[in-house]
Amino acid sequence: MLEKRVWRDFAAVTFSVAVLGLGLGSTLPLTALVLNARGIGPDVVGWMVAASALGGIAGTLAAPAATLRFGRRAVMLGCVALAAGSVMPLQYVSSLWAWTALRLLFGASMAPLFVLGEAWINALPSDAVRGRVVAIYSTSFTLCQVMGPLLTNALSHFPNSVFLICGGVFLLGAPGIALARDGAGSGQQSAGSAAQSEKVATASWLAIARRAPAIIAGAAFFAAFDTIVLSFLPLVALNDSFSQSRALTAAAVVMAGDATLQFVGGALADRFGRARVHLICGGLMCLLLPLLPLMLRVPVLWAVYLYLLGGVAGAVYTLSLVASGEYFSGAALLRASGLIALTWNIAATLGPIATGVAMRLIGNSGVAAVLWLLAVGFCVVLVRSEGRARMHR
Repeated sequence: MLEKRVWRDFAAVTFSVAVLGLGLGSTLPLTALVLNARGIGPDVVGWMVAASALGGIAGTLAAPAATLRFGRRAVMLGCVALAAGSVMPLQYVSSLWAWTALRLLFGASMAPLFVLGEAWINALPSDAVRGRVVAIYSTSFTLCQVMGPLLTNALSHFPNSVFLICGGVFLLGAPGIALARDGAGSGQQSAGSAAQSEKVATASWLAIARRAPAIIAGAAFFAAFDTIVLSFLPLVALNDSFSQSRALTAAAVVMAGDATLQFVGGALADRFGRARVHLICGGLMCLLLPLLPLMLRVPVLWAVYLYLLGGVAGAVYTLSLVASGEYFSGAALLRASGLIALTWNIAATLGPIATGVAMRLIGNSGVAAVLWLLAVGFCVVLVRSEGRARMHR
């Protein structure tokens, strides 16, 4: 699928971002559980999770200028160090203001890593195999993210060093970044793409959003889904008398579905068309999400339901990345990845806040209600966007 000369870069950035997924997947539920154990309500937990996303917005806006000045490798290595440095001190501080500041720094460190990594991976393959290549990248990231809640559960036996270990996990991503060629991922399209001349190579963020709003809507939905599920699903399960171990496993099962079904979604998109598969996934989310409160009480179906929920939701995001590669190339592709990251952090800011408030008002059903509204919104945007695209062909 890829030329031999680019496999090293592909493997390096994929490994590094996947390791970051492990750190992210363990830190999010750990933060929520520690705060919950201190008697802090879900609305405050939502604000704390949102602090990371606010930092991510700042990091996304700063990433292009920082990359031009210092180079991709230096920016990514600096962000890895900042991520570790913002997680480890949580072991020793108790002030909510200090936690908020550290979570802001954490978000600012993660965003440039995803912007640069996703743009680079998306630029490597041709359109004919982009769905599968991007799915491999997404799967690798999510497989490690799946292990995050499991790592959190395992580290519960080491309460005096849990944040130190989680922070150290991020440092494991540094070697892969160091091996990657600096300047790779600048958005150059691989040779042989038949549709290269039809793609937009230079465009403002506003022009990108107008041309492909479904990319933004898909990223917004999955960003909210990802942060809400990792942060609040364990709390929902605990409120329904689950043990802590089983509650954390629930989040891991969702991420397992996300990880293992991505290649299936990418392959279907390559064969039947990205837009069609994208819409089917959105429709399935609208059908599945209202069942969440019911499935809590059906143990025999609970794991299967969570697995499918995670797989379909993850496909919405993966196909949004594929769509950005279909529409854009060069600098526009890098900017589109930045816009996806910006959207991610805005949605990951507002989603947990809305969910925390909804849980205060209507209990566990608040999680499903917020995500269902976002899924419906994505479907509406996708239908209108693809309709306009067909009219202009």
